[in-house]
Amino acid sequence: MIVIETSVILGFLAGLLMIALGASPLTAVGAGGVAVASCFGIGMGAAAYVKKQDA
Repeated sequence: MIVIETSVILGFLAGLLMIALGASPLTAVGAGGVAVASCFGIGMGAAAYVKKQDA
């Protein structure tokens, strides 16, 4: 659950940063989407690694 929440927050912040830097809205949405996908993938990979170490 925390991975999903962190991904959404970082995606939102990435989109806001792009808007603040003067990017077009489509570029900002794209950057936010990439940030969400990247953060989620990294977080789930880390969770799987930690779970595998416990076994």
